[in-house]
Amino acid sequence: MSSDFLSFNRYLFVFAHPDDEVHSCVTIRNLIQAGCDVHLAYVTSGDYHGPEAGVTREGELSIALDLLGVSNENRHLLKIPEREVMQSGADIHTAIANLAEHVSPDCMVGHDFEGGHNGHDLMSYCTSRVAADRNVPLFVFPAYHGWPEERLYNQFVPGQTETYIYPLDEEGTALKQQIIHTHASQERFFTEILESSSAQLMLSREILREVSEPIDYTKPPTDPVGYEYPGSSLTFASFVEVINRI
Repeated sequence: MSSDFLSFNRYLFVFAHPDDEVHSCVTIRNLIQAGCDVHLAYVTSGDYHGPEAGVTREGELSIALDLLGVSNENRHLLKIPEREVMQSGADIHTAIANLAEHVSPDCMVGHDFEGGHNGHDLMSYCTSRVAADRNVPLFVFPAYHGWPEERLYNQFVPGQTETYIYPLDEEGTALKQQIIHTHASQERFFTEILESSSAQLMLSREILREVSEPIDYTKPPTDPVGYEYPGSSLTFASFVEVINRI
């Protein structure tokens, strides 16, 4: 049976990087304004290019979360080094499980399994495991999928359908744009989105889907997998090896 996403009291959102909240930022703000207890977890600090980059991105995130009204005690930075993510699957799962034990959410939200970024997919796997172990509803958001030159942002992979849609009014679109600009170090990435075919969707609605059946993480979510583009050293087989060790 489908759940009403807006019917819960305590939410735990799990993101891979600072700035991933942009896909659900207006929804997060609205939940907080409605009196819900909303917790946000960030597995990495976005420190792929070194510790200073992580500090910069944490600073940008702090400003973004101030704008959304997220209290300091509801911000959880897990600080897994981004370059070590794929070697830290068990640690990530344990960290999310421990945080969920502390927060005790009645709804969890995480990345969808979409093959766009292997780190996103690993967070999706760990979050889904924790939600299943705790027997709480899980909703997922799309970030991106497809090869870089054909990438689609903020859209579910073919065959998956949203179960929650929040149309953005003028104020909501302005807030999303403000959050995007707050993450100034990621300007190039967001420029790609806003100059792509996905821009109108990105700025006009937020979507989630409830995971009603267990996701099979051993089968590629798309063909081809987005991060197996020509010249990439990443493989889906390596991702499966990682999750099999958790």
